[in-house]
Amino acid sequence: MHRVCQFICAVAITLPFVGGQALAQSGGAGAVPPKEPQPHEPMPVDGSKTVSATPSEGHWQLDFKLGELRLYRDPESGVSYWYLTYKVINRTGQDRWWGPKFELLDDHGRLRRAGRDVPVIVTKRIEALIGNPLVEDQYQVLGEIRQGEANAKESFLVWPAGEMDATELHLFARGMSSEISTVADPKTGESHVLHKTLRSDFRVSGDPAARGSDPVECELSQWIMR
Repeated sequence: MHRVCQFICAVAITLPFVGGQALAQSGGAGAVPPKEPQPHEPMPVDGSKTVSATPSEGHWQLDFKLGELRLYRDPESGVSYWYLTYKVINRTGQDRWWGPKFELLDDHGRLRRAGRDVPVIVTKRIEALIGNPLVEDQYQVLGEIRQGEANAKESFLVWPAGEMDATELHLFARGMSSEISTVADPKTGESHVLHKTLRSDFRVSGDPAARGSDPVECELSQWIMR
């Protein structure tokens, strides 16, 4: 996971974290195909780099409920995509603006923005697959989010899966908290704004392509400044 941390620092000016170790791979001529990884301890996290799940005084925070992360293989193109459902509720005491940013990082350092390089037809097919009339795509739900459970927004996110060799996926969700902080780059002295962000870690066991649409387990969710 060290290469993941180095990549985050290089492209996003984020507080570093320590993830799980990469799963060992076997190979070579005549090698026996690797067995499915055995269950192990959740990816360790340096708690000093996290922030409280409770909003700080004077700040607001939306109630964000993570759904399931699944793999979808488009029947026409044969291209695979990760998709994730979620629900967000405004209990802050006044109407807010919902314009989140969702990124998915794998343990090879590939960072992908939700919705980017995803054909509209693929989004529509996944929406039909979900089959929930209350669920809208990530662009339809942008805008004002009114107060209360009755005005909750339900949506889903899609990323191209790319190379099917990831064993760890990290979701960074920003936009449900007003908390920010400013830090100076230790190398340049330039100031950067960090946002309170929900980070969720997923472990991809076995062959992602062979697992089909079975949900990927979320091992840990926590708030960080990124």
